[in-house]
Amino acid sequence: MSIIPLICYIFDMIKNKINLSVLTILACFLIIISFFSFSVTRAATLNKTISGYIFLQVEEHGEAWYIYPANQNRYYLGRPADAFEVMKKLSLGTKHDFIVNTEIFPDRLSGLILLDTESHGEAYYIYPLDHKKYYLGRPIDAWQIMRELGRGITNADLLKISTANINDNVIQTNNNTAILLNVPFTSQAPYGNWNDQRLQDGCEEASALMAIKWTQSIKSIGQQEANETILAASDYLLKKYGEYRDITAADAVNWIYKDYFNYQKVSLKQGVSREDIIAELKKANIVVAPMNGQVLGNPYFTPPGPEHHVLVIRGYDSVKDEFITNDPGTKHGELYRYDSTLLFNAIRNYPTGYQESFNTIKKDIIIIWK
Repeated sequence: MSIIPLICYIFDMIKNKINLSVLTILACFLIIISFFSFSVTRAATLNKTISGYIFLQVEEHGEAWYIYPANQNRYYLGRPADAFEVMKKLSLGTKHDFIVNTEIFPDRLSGLILLDTESHGEAYYIYPLDHKKYYLGRPIDAWQIMRELGRGITNADLLKISTANINDNVIQTNNNTAILLNVPFTSQAPYGNWNDQRLQDGCEEASALMAIKWTQSIKSIGQQEANETILAASDYLLKKYGEYRDITAADAVNWIYKDYFNYQKVSLKQGVSREDIIAELKKANIVVAPMNGQVLGNPYFTPPGPEHHVLVIRGYDSVKDEFITNDPGTKHGELYRYDSTLLFNAIRNYPTGYQESFNTIKKDIIIIWK
């Protein structure tokens, strides 16, 4: 008998004046409470047992699934390329010294995939059984490690675990401490041709392209497509509006998003705070922000950096208090992190033109949603 019918049965007996002693009623309720507590404990134990592990379908063809600790959902690993994509999308950026100098990792990182953001983006899987790191390397290496550390699971047990897709919005780390939206990346100079003025000043077009591809749930942007689109958009703006180099946020909304890309789910938000940006990310909206790139201090920029710059804000890590961006100003800009206060201080909406001076700092951003 389940909990609710059992409770109803007891109260029916009381209501119908069946001769039950007080001790008998108390005993029944103690049994109910004990049963309920056992169920909760069992559920918590189950989550801890599966969290962060890789499971192989023993009744099928050994298909591999990763149980993401943040949401307890399963992600299909598939082929080596699929496994590597899951690793990349669900990884947590971590400092180099912490990774290399830690042998046994804390419980809060159990089952997560750590990405060394201060080196060359090396990825490590923290195996829940021993809390040690396992280097994932190339796609084929990542796939092989995941299968070697996998546990067998029946189809019936696997069906008890909810399925998720890496195209979904991702809440990273335990206790929802970070938000990360799956926005594809491109540099504004995909082939490194910074001598072309259209590419050198193409951060607005590149950011818009990343945003539009995100609305279409496209995972990646090819170099050729990105290069051709940025050049074509710049030529279009010059011909129709007379300018493509520095585009103010309001003009970007109307000229680039609504006109060139014909996308209408976009708006200008003026006078924002740091908290407003975080709120938009929590609503699963992405933020495109104009700013003084020289304030950012990005080591990959050619010094002193672009005074008029635009980037995509795709996430926020509350533990490190960092905004996670796609910064088109460098080929290293994917998932690039900036201190949230630093990035917010850099935001300023510059006028349309070419390196036009302005005295008033306006904290304006562009919001894009699906």
